[in-house]
Amino acid sequence: MLNIDHRGFVAEDRCGLMAHKTKRSHVDMRAEAIDTAYAIVAEEGVAALTIRRLAEAIDCSVGTIYNLFVDFDDLELHLAARVVAEMGERLFAEPLPPDPSDRLRAIAARYIAFAFARPRLWSMLFDYRSTSVRPPPDWHQQAIADLVAAAVAHASDAFSGDSDEVKDLIDVLWASVHGIAALGLSEKLGFVTAASAPALADKLVLTVLAGARGVAQPMERPRVIRL
Repeated sequence: MLNIDHRGFVAEDRCGLMAHKTKRSHVDMRAEAIDTAYAIVAEEGVAALTIRRLAEAIDCSVGTIYNLFVDFDDLELHLAARVVAEMGERLFAEPLPPDPSDRLRAIAARYIAFAFARPRLWSMLFDYRSTSVRPPPDWHQQAIADLVAAAVAHASDAFSGDSDEVKDLIDVLWASVHGIAALGLSEKLGFVTAASAPALADKLVLTVLAGARGVAQPMERPRVIRL
């Protein structure tokens, strides 16, 4: 979870034709804005999300949104952090298989499932290009680092070798599973294989595991791993 230090001041809401002022806490309004942005992107994609549309959706002025977030990039970072946290919860939720190899296969299957269940949110994480010259804030970098660290912690038991070698293997595996998800979502996977994205990801994990162990015999056929 992210531990972000929010200031506790109250943001005033002055909306177009409203005859009264409402007061909601800064923290509550920011949470509502992120929830609403999440819903917009999940349904229509990041191109549908604008500051004005968000302001209208939560009944506040455009100026109030800029009181909650520095700019659109800051809004995107907060939304991305929520998606990263949700992804981590989904990938590593217990129960996971006790066997390290099966656990790795289950995590890969969950990654593919998450991408296909939330395609627009998943794509937003990797397709959005910031227009800000500011470096990403520490809390956002930490959210990503925590996700990577959790992946390494859950996957490392499936491999032998020193920590750097294991980390390299996990990096390659994660990037490869990500590529399968991207091809599947773009409906281009059929250009290279008749296998489904989940089946191909499972075969990839088996191949990497076999290679890491120096196994030259025919690999185990992909099987269904309970999530």
